[in-house]
Amino acid sequence: MIPIGDTRRALLPPVPAASARELRLRREAAAGQAAPVPAAVSDHYVPAAAARDASSFLRAGCGPDLLKGLRRGKWAIGATLDLHGSTLDEARQRLDQFLQSCLTHQVRCVCVIHGKGHGSRRGEPVLKTTVRHWLAQLDCVQAYVECREEDGGSGAVQVLLRAGADA
Repeated sequence: MIPIGDTRRALLPPVPAASARELRLRREAAAGQAAPVPAAVSDHYVPAAAARDASSFLRAGCGPDLLKGLRRGKWAIGATLDLHGSTLDEARQRLDQFLQSCLTHQVRCVCVIHGKGHGSRRGEPVLKTTVRHWLAQLDCVQAYVECREEDGGSGAVQVLLRAGADA
């Protein structure tokens, strides 16, 4: 047998022992009580703090050096989510699960690929605009910038998440 070459994929460690909050939520779910609802985000929200072209976003209270560092690659991308071909509902659910997993595994910088929208019915990007607006609404997101051309260009964003699993 020939061994498979290096795939450059990160192997995530097992999920650490759950926090007290997580254990409580699991007990409630097992007891049949209401399951936690994904973060409520609006499809029509337009953040005031986003750049005019929505190529970047910086949470209020964060310094502009955060955006510079993100653009320069200060944080290595630890995980990637590709939303190509997803409906808005599927994309919302997949993005929420992905971000929760990244926070649990303490992945700080992620890439979300939403596409450029060339295949849209009206030729206007749907996922691109909506995903960026969702990210601006989530408390766990400190900033995002459009990826470099070799990493997806305007069809992807590099997202910096808050440090710590309880973010």
